[in-house]
Amino acid sequence: MLTGKPCLKLSIPIALLVLLISFNLFFIAYSLQKHAAFQTAGFDLGIWDQMTWNTLHGRPFWLTHHNDITNGLGDHVELILLSVFPLYSLYNGPETLLVFQSILVSLGAFPIYWLAKERLGTSSAGLVFAIVYLLYPALGAAVTFDVHSLTIAIPFLTYALWAMHTKRYRLFAVVAILGISCKEDMSLLIFMMGFYILIVQRNFKVGLTTMVGSMLWFIAAIFIIIPAFRPDGGNEYIYRYAEWGDSTTEIIINIVTDPWHVIQVMTAGDKFFYWIRLTLPVFFTSLLDPLTLILAAPTLLINTLGNYPAAYQLDLFHNSGPLVAYVTVASINGLARIIKFAEPKLKYVRAGFIRNLLLIMVLAVTLAYQTQFGHTPIGRYFNWPVVNEHHQRAKRMLVQIPPQAVVAAQNNLAPRLSHRQWLFIPPDLSYKEIQPEYIALDMHGNFDLHGSIKRYCDQLDELLINPNYGLIFAEDGLLLFQQGVDDSATFTPMSPCL
Repeated sequence: MLTGKPCLKLSIPIALLVLLISFNLFFIAYSLQKHAAFQTAGFDLGIWDQMTWNTLHGRPFWLTHHNDITNGLGDHVELILLSVFPLYSLYNGPETLLVFQSILVSLGAFPIYWLAKERLGTSSAGLVFAIVYLLYPALGAAVTFDVHSLTIAIPFLTYALWAMHTKRYRLFAVVAILGISCKEDMSLLIFMMGFYILIVQRNFKVGLTTMVGSMLWFIAAIFIIIPAFRPDGGNEYIYRYAEWGDSTTEIIINIVTDPWHVIQVMTAGDKFFYWIRLTLPVFFTSLLDPLTLILAAPTLLINTLGNYPAAYQLDLFHNSGPLVAYVTVASINGLARIIKFAEPKLKYVRAGFIRNLLLIMVLAVTLAYQTQFGHTPIGRYFNWPVVNEHHQRAKRMLVQIPPQAVVAAQNNLAPRLSHRQWLFIPPDLSYKEIQPEYIALDMHGNFDLHGSIKRYCDQLDELLINPNYGLIFAEDGLLLFQQGVDDSATFTPMSPCL
């Protein structure tokens, strides 16, 4: 053991294993069914699959979904991608990434169980909070929304918080490095943990080393690595923070020097309810451990200071996934504080009564919240993805594309075509002199990347009259164009491009 603590404290009960198996059986099946029903996307499952496949074939982090870069390091620094290789080499496919993500995220339940058992004194408390972690809707949203580095970071952050709170510093170092490798901004969360170790736990060596190391990595990623792999030398996501400045440095300076405006922006409109709902699944008990919640400040600022609505939609996308670790750990510490304060004052109440009452309360609220916003069958808006005849036609269309061909494919089709060097996603159709040999469209698919249906239809009209491409497949709104051939299929105008 790295810490010299008894192995008994890190025991894993059968009930916890059953929880994890159940979680994975459902979420893996659900994610694979979404993929089968063409409900996954090039952004971001196709991105991860293309980068992983190309790295495995000697082109590290090769990515062509963005028309201005050919390396994923120009988008995000996600070195954790290398960890999927052992599993990916057994089966090359986006399905592997979906399975990998679900299993990895579920492992975060272990440190939650151990911390709750230690702080609250019973295995039942550990099991309750393992359920709270696994059923937190933001976690379900992250696991079921394709594959993202922020989602993969969740279990590493959970282990890091547990190791930090229990002073297992050597283990903390390992999981902190893994967390930082997930995405560049995760280093800011590790920096905050180092600050906690320095100030609260008074361990200057570990605290300072963590702070300096994580900040150096953040600076290197933002100001050196990402610009080095982008022709413009900038950052693609600056536009989300346009009201704060035109560069990363200017944005940081303006945020630090104008705290009142920071508060206004962070609580404007829907963001106000984002803050309220953040700790609602644990009945606000996380607020009793504000120090742990403050450690999540970098992600909270990133999510609420910009103009990107998906970032502050708590239960729909992946952006809030890392916060699950903080809210759950803070809730455990919050309950421990209530019990420590209340039990000595209630002399005629049996020992453990308050603890059990609080555990029931938190679990009940978590389940109630899950029924309203969750991504499991008890969720109010849950729907099992259905594979229909349209999807079968799509498969028949895509198998006509040779494996080595340069392809442009609509967002919902792209994850099935990402095992190739060159893959574009409309409206982007080329990179410099590289032109697609095949263009695959689905008029029943998603048009968000085009910005409007009109732009989508205009691009379709241009393709239909382009002499360099012939339409070789046209069924039920599924269209396949091939370079250098004549039309062999007939396009029938249909919604949304009548």
